[in-house]
Amino acid sequence: MFQTMYCSSCSCELHEGNYYEVEGDLFCKECYDSETFKCECCEDRFLNDNNYGDDDTMVCRSCFNEEYRRCNCCERVIHDDDTYWANDNPYCSNCYEEDDDDENREYDNIHEYSYKPAPIFRCCTKEDAKRIRYYGVELEIDDGGKDDDNAEYILYEANGCSGEDMLYIKTDGSLNDGMELVSHPCSILYHRTEFPWKDITRKAKSLGYTSHNAGTCGLHVHISRNKLGESYEDQEETISRLMFFFESHWNELVKFSRRTEHALNQWAARYGYKDCPKEILESAKSSTKGRYASVNICNAKTVEIRMFRGTLKYNTLIATLEMVDTICENVICHTDDELHGQSWADFVVSINPEYVELIRYLKERQLYVNEPVAEEEEV
Repeated sequence: MFQTMYCSSCSCELHEGNYYEVEGDLFCKECYDSETFKCECCEDRFLNDNNYGDDDTMVCRSCFNEEYRRCNCCERVIHDDDTYWANDNPYCSNCYEEDDDDENREYDNIHEYSYKPAPIFRCCTKEDAKRIRYYGVELEIDDGGKDDDNAEYILYEANGCSGEDMLYIKTDGSLNDGMELVSHPCSILYHRTEFPWKDITRKAKSLGYTSHNAGTCGLHVHISRNKLGESYEDQEETISRLMFFFESHWNELVKFSRRTEHALNQWAARYGYKDCPKEILESAKSSTKGRYASVNICNAKTVEIRMFRGTLKYNTLIATLEMVDTICENVICHTDDELHGQSWADFVVSINPEYVELIRYLKERQLYVNEPVAEEEEV
């Protein structure tokens, strides 16, 4: 006699001869189509959570490890047969052709996407260097060209005639005709008062670049992990609360980010709310999203916040950094239980009154205690 069974996804009752089993779970036809995938290589069926490829190339873990890799530039999943190699790095055909087109072009100021110099940490003299958190910024700009002369002009605004390393510039395969500006890690006070962001954004705009309006650009903020707790366990707890904050206030942060849900799903997806912060962290560690998550924990020394849209508006850039710092301080100073009871209004009224750019931006976006102000145009 057929034993009554239920779909692992929607819990509907399954009938004999009309259900599907995938990795030990049972599904109705509709959930089988939506919650599982067929590996493009071995053609076996697997749960969507076990897709080690991407939306275009869905493959199981075993096949991915044996026959696939990710493009060193755009991170698209490619089969070994379709892989192009340069300096021992794998590329898809598009990125390889772009590199080939630039083969005879000399770039003194634009580095390859994989370039990572030794970080130079900066803080203001009046700060306690033992306590402060450091933030690194990745700002993508587009529409003005991957142009070495333009890069030189922007670097001059950042580093001055002394050539002091404040900023470096890299290629980025996700951009149409632009580049990525990367800061060395600085304290929030240094970013707000010393770092020449106003000169950099003004020069980029004068050279024809856009960021918010390009539709291709992100503004990513890296947080030094070792400043999120004394021990590894303390850091893990802080990161779990950081992720919990993003999940708990997702709607407000989406509005803050200026991103569309579609763009977030592609470049900075959420993990999904869970009532316990540690459960969100554990779920993230087994996720197939990789670095394309709102809170990226794939880096050994930093936690990367990826959900913000790019901007060349100085106020928005500084407000974003002040927001990340405020969230960090908030999750360090509160327990799990306290965060459960914290509303968005509770959070925003606790913002440091010196963070005038953040407070103004929140008012522009109508996210600050119902005190909107006139909004200035993004770039």
